[in-house]
Amino acid sequence: MQRSGYAGGNMGRLVVFVGGFDPRGARHYHRLFSENAARQGEVDGCTYSAGPREALDVGQGAGAHRHARWAFHGPQGGGEYVFFDWSDQVRAHWPRALWRVAAQACMTYALAVTQWRVLRGLRRQVPYTLLSFTYPLLFGLLAVAAAAGGAFAGWRFAQGLPELAQWLVPMVAAFAVLWGAAGLDKLLHVSWLLRIFNFARISAAEDSEVLAARTQAMAEWVRHRVAQQPGLEVVVLGFSVGSVQAVRLVDALRQPAALVVCGGDGAASASDAPNAPVAVTLLTLGNCIPLFSLMPEAVKLRAALQNLANDSQLYWADISSPGDSVSFGMCDLMRLSLRDAAMPAEALHNPRRMCSPRFHKLFDPLAYRLMRRNKMRMHFQYLMASQKRGAYNFFAMLTAPGAVRDFVEKYLVR
Repeated sequence: MQRSGYAGGNMGRLVVFVGGFDPRGARHYHRLFSENAARQGEVDGCTYSAGPREALDVGQGAGAHRHARWAFHGPQGGGEYVFFDWSDQVRAHWPRALWRVAAQACMTYALAVTQWRVLRGLRRQVPYTLLSFTYPLLFGLLAVAAAAGGAFAGWRFAQGLPELAQWLVPMVAAFAVLWGAAGLDKLLHVSWLLRIFNFARISAAEDSEVLAARTQAMAEWVRHRVAQQPGLEVVVLGFSVGSVQAVRLVDALRQPAALVVCGGDGAASASDAPNAPVAVTLLTLGNCIPLFSLMPEAVKLRAALQNLANDSQLYWADISSPGDSVSFGMCDLMRLSLRDAAMPAEALHNPRRMCSPRFHKLFDPLAYRLMRRNKMRMHFQYLMASQKRGAYNFFAMLTAPGAVRDFVEKYLVR
């Protein structure tokens, strides 16, 4: 990784990307961007590319953290891509042992039972997402039932054998069933979903001060960049669970400057930063916002959402597919998210646009059916190349010659 000064600072677009609940960091996402940019270029008959990944140190004190950035280019434009790194916080909430994931899930589903009235709204608006929430529970119950059945069959088979075998055979049979269920989990990504659900509950209760300080430091760094480069277009891009963190970052950008920051471009004092809110475009891809905002203790998140929803100057477009059963696509997002809203959802300004990427238009029917069977693969399609040309094009959108919001309005709004 290069650690020298950034060479693409004169470009007119700054994209701050906040990834999902993923323990993989900047190296993985830089490779994902680079490889899929090349593939999309082959489909479009042009060239999209990513520059080398560089370290980006942002903030001081509790907010200090090393993020990453790289330049990106297309046939009509380019910019700077900042990877907001919170993978360390993900790893802190990513138990490897499946029994620990299952134990946390018991508490998560117990909370869901107490909030059963909320689930009715999900059933009406996003039934496929609600099914994704319930199917890990069904998978777990079936695995336990199958293990119990295997143990019983082993016990029946072991009758007449020595006493030790009568105990050992049922245990081996139950273990074999659970081992097979763990192998199946690698294909179905059940534990991945459970980790997300568990994190939604845990993060609402913990309200991480570390992540809050890191978010504020990044907001101040962006302010400094805008002060250095007037006319810079700032796009905050929140993917999956990162859509929640993107909401917090944009809310911080709306507030007056308050911190002394230090970034990869040099030190900046609070007096150097502008006090006015930063003009920003917010894009959320495959959003998971209601999953987090509906937690009873997520008071601060709901307040941030209310702020953004009432901001007539903010342009927020949510691009989430109804076919992506892990996200909340094309639903009444604020009605689901702001259950304690002081005003009806219809009167709110944001999200200003809610669009479907129409993934089924970007692939052959067989390829699309296979992709939908893999929930993780389908969920990551927002960041990946397509098989055919179509309205949604991640790389064309980021390298569009005009404002990103103009691309959204022209190609995605129906």
